[in-house]
Amino acid sequence: MPTSPLYEPFPFGIQRSRMTWDNLIKRYGDLAILRRPGLPDRWVSAMVAQFTPAERMGMGQNPTDRKVLISALLPDTGLPLNPEPSEKDVLITLVLNDDGGPVNDPAGNPQEDERLKLFMPAGRAGPSRLELYWRFAVRG
Repeated sequence: MPTSPLYEPFPFGIQRSRMTWDNLIKRYGDLAILRRPGLPDRWVSAMVAQFTPAERMGMGQNPTDRKVLISALLPDTGLPLNPEPSEKDVLITLVLNDDGGPVNDPAGNPQEDERLKLFMPAGRAGPSRLELYWRFAVRG
């Protein structure tokens, strides 16, 4: 196979980079649920940011909009999130106890904190079509 002077392999392993981002999002974020009609709920690791650089520069922004990073890996299995998140999903943040686990209601279901609508198409972060994590804008 001929080699191209323009082609260089990725200088890092995709799985190792996914694990790094997953660990960062787990450390600074929380467990959450992605819910889409017709699919079972999916556990995810998500980190919500309260501001954007545009707000810091004095530009207008809807105050209920927030940015969210969602790990590309499932928190329980470490496998890639399937199906990929989309604007059809709702991100449900949970009431968590002191050790980071979800607080259950009397029926044994996790207590919901907020329901956030993913209102923009997913932003892939990563090389090619292999995402390291997902970027979204959400609205409460």
